[in-house]
Amino acid sequence: MSALGGKRTLAAIRGRTVRYFLTLLLLAATGPFSKPLTPPGICDARVYGARGDGRTLDTAAIQRAINDCGLKGGVVLLSGGTFLSGTVVLKDHITLRIMPGAILQGSPRIEDYVPYPPQDVPAIFVDGSTQNKGNGPYHLIHAENAKDVAIDGGGVIDGNGKAFWDSDPERGWISRRARPSPLIETVQTDGLRVENLAIRNAPGWTIHPLESSHVQVVGVTIRNDGRGPNTDAINIDSSSNVLVRDVDVEAGDDCVVLKTTARRGRPTPPTANVIISRVICSSDDQGIKIGTESQGDFRDILIRDVLVYHAPTIYRAPTAALSFSMVDGANFENLIVSDIIIRDAATPFFLRLGNRGRGQVTPVPGTLRNVQFNNIIATGGTLASSITGLPGHFVENVSLSNIDITMVGGGRKVGVSVPEAAGDYPHAPMFGPLPASGLYARHVRGLSLTGVRLRTMKGDERPTLVLEDVTRLPDRAKD
Repeated sequence: MSALGGKRTLAAIRGRTVRYFLTLLLLAATGPFSKPLTPPGICDARVYGARGDGRTLDTAAIQRAINDCGLKGGVVLLSGGTFLSGTVVLKDHITLRIMPGAILQGSPRIEDYVPYPPQDVPAIFVDGSTQNKGNGPYHLIHAENAKDVAIDGGGVIDGNGKAFWDSDPERGWISRRARPSPLIETVQTDGLRVENLAIRNAPGWTIHPLESSHVQVVGVTIRNDGRGPNTDAINIDSSSNVLVRDVDVEAGDDCVVLKTTARRGRPTPPTANVIISRVICSSDDQGIKIGTESQGDFRDILIRDVLVYHAPTIYRAPTAALSFSMVDGANFENLIVSDIIIRDAATPFFLRLGNRGRGQVTPVPGTLRNVQFNNIIATGGTLASSITGLPGHFVENVSLSNIDITMVGGGRKVGVSVPEAAGDYPHAPMFGPLPASGLYARHVRGLSLTGVRLRTMKGDERPTLVLEDVTRLPDRAKD
């Protein structure tokens, strides 16, 4: 099954659509004073006791609707109100449909959330933050070992994030208490669709498919607090056959992230067969990111038609627009990044093979190979892009084609010894000042530059391109 495919047949989708519109017609025909007629396959949460008044906790009523619909598969309907809720658990073949004008709002009380798994609760406090920087056991929507689940409908999910944070004079908000993060999590689920929704105010991570397959996140708008702690938008973790398309994000950390976290303490599946397309993205850290947690493989990934920019609602520009790394000993291969526009991200792109060795008794570098960057325009950056491996462990086969980067410039030429920093956390500023204004590459085997133009807006004493321990393929570079 391809990343564009789902588990439903076209006939099943059409059948469900017909049933859905039939339900609306029947409800309209009965009039406001009649008991609503709910055909098989449609479970209106109000029929199960949900109030939708924004004050009454509707968790139990929504879960009753899910459980009843789960006996036969169908649509759980939230319409015409604000449904306050703690954790709800989706079952096989269930669509949670939040209609236009309806809001599923997370309860402000952590006591209303059920931990999955409960044994993770004692471990959620890490270095003064919680949930290992966002990845924890409490969720608003959860599914595990499920098949064919969906959340859609044109309505809103509001995570009530500020209810779980404490103010901080420097960082804005910090997380000292347990919080529902990720807001939406599926584990070992085959067939997940999140479509046509607005999601806002996540207390931490927003959407997190873990060890799942046939995942689609399509037509989703995410608006999280720019200073919120680790309010990532979409974290694809150890999952395969994934489509992220037509997504508009403003987030307080990263926009779209691919990970292999080994969270459940078992052999880590790869993140593979992924398409990320038509994404508009602004955050205070990374735009599209792969690999800061990389205990499993990454392979066969296509990223195209992306805009990364600095939105006025986010307090600072992105640290890096595109950030890709392998630092925990696994393998990363076959990445194509194409048709990207970058405005005001500090670093346009960052490609790194390191040796942090998380999950390894003795750290041993993995591999990073077969990467293409095509048709990229970037303006307003302040720190050069970089492609770096380690001595004896090379980033292999990297192609840059039709790249036009205009940096701010104004730097002075100084003697700089760039550290190897083999075990450091991978992010663009990790080396400190770089000797190039546009692109710095080190420990690379097979670098191709075709139609690459590197410039600065202000005069800069540094060369635009610096290569160390690099084997170049024949190219037509413009410096």
